[in-house]
Amino acid sequence: MDRFGSSRLRIVWACVFLLLTGLVLAGIRSDGTNLLVFGGTVPKGDETINTYATANLGVLIYGVVPFVVLMGGFMGLAASLGASTIGERLKGLFLTTGLAFIHGLFLSQIALIPLWAAAWKLLGTPFPAALLQADLLGLLLGLQLLLWTAILMRIVQSNAGLAVLLALLLKEIGSKLVYVVDFGEQMGFGASGVKAIGAVVSMLPSGQIPSDPFAPSALPLSIGGPLLLAALLCSIPALKGKRT
Repeated sequence: MDRFGSSRLRIVWACVFLLLTGLVLAGIRSDGTNLLVFGGTVPKGDETINTYATANLGVLIYGVVPFVVLMGGFMGLAASLGASTIGERLKGLFLTTGLAFIHGLFLSQIALIPLWAAAWKLLGTPFPAALLQADLLGLLLGLQLLLWTAILMRIVQSNAGLAVLLALLLKEIGSKLVYVVDFGEQMGFGASGVKAIGAVVSMLPSGQIPSDPFAPSALPLSIGGPLLLAALLCSIPALKGKRT
């Protein structure tokens, strides 16, 4: 796992977020019928406050998790996909993508500890179902971003950072194409065209929101599609420039 970062990095990462967890636990405390939240007063058990806290924590989790998964794994993935032979590239794709996801999973869940602490203090439970769902969807999006980064690294072989940027851009495009799928026929698109766009959207990095339900039936297209495309690109021999 050292290809994704040193053990010292992981230790420091854990210590930083454990420190933040301590600050959250100290900053949110009960005061009779109220909660003191970093100096502010919030009514304990108020449904509006609970809904607001759940929605904002869900958005924060869905934003943090995929970004940490992607940033925590793409450098090691870039090194594996740059191998000289097809076999090594395919091995690097399947093995290193899995290891990159595991490394990103570790880093992202460590980063969520302060948010689980905040949920416990604000909502009375450390793992609300809505926030666990946001975490699961965030992990799925992180895996999609890793796969699309692998695809784009094979296309833009000279700059791994640019491949990451383009993968994040595809996420934004995917979120906008969702509206075409939902309202395409009202906009004048044919039914077959809307279905084709829907298939493309399913393969792109997810444009879901934290409250969307998890759909296991979509995994073959959302994960299998990019993985197959990445494998095909890894099977193409690397182009050699002419020597002068």
